[in-house]
Amino acid sequence: MQRMKEPGADVDEKLARLVAELRRRGYRVTAQRLAIARIVFQTIKQHPSFMQIVEAVRKSMPSISPSTIYNNLQLLEQLGFIKSFDVAGETRYDEAKPHVNIVCIDRGEIVDLEDEQATRFIEEIAKKYGMKVREVVVEAFCSEDSSEGASGPG
Repeated sequence: MQRMKEPGADVDEKLARLVAELRRRGYRVTAQRLAIARIVFQTIKQHPSFMQIVEAVRKSMPSISPSTIYNNLQLLEQLGFIKSFDVAGETRYDEAKPHVNIVCIDRGEIVDLEDEQATRFIEEIAKKYGMKVREVVVEAFCSEDSSEGASGPG
């Protein structure tokens, strides 16, 4: 029987991996860096924007600068913990593992599609074209009333 993980266990595991990786690569492990990473790891399933992350971090560290947060997000991406992608001109953050994101154009929502079919699709693309798939984004109209004209011209 598999044990249920405590809420936050994944976040703690990611933080432990991050600390090890920072030390291995010679980066300092600071309270600010860990606070930013904790917020990102806690909210990553919601695909937070930069400003959402800034607001969340500033609840516990009001004087932290946006540039410090930005630089740490860049580092988290460089280390392979997260990835950034663009939705309607806004940078959003997501888990680094390959998966399919469905972007609801009309609602501004982002949904992770993590099932066997999506995984096979990503693996087939990688194998067929000899690529390492970073992300697959599907843009869709998600409201019933948005379907009119959704197919576009031609």
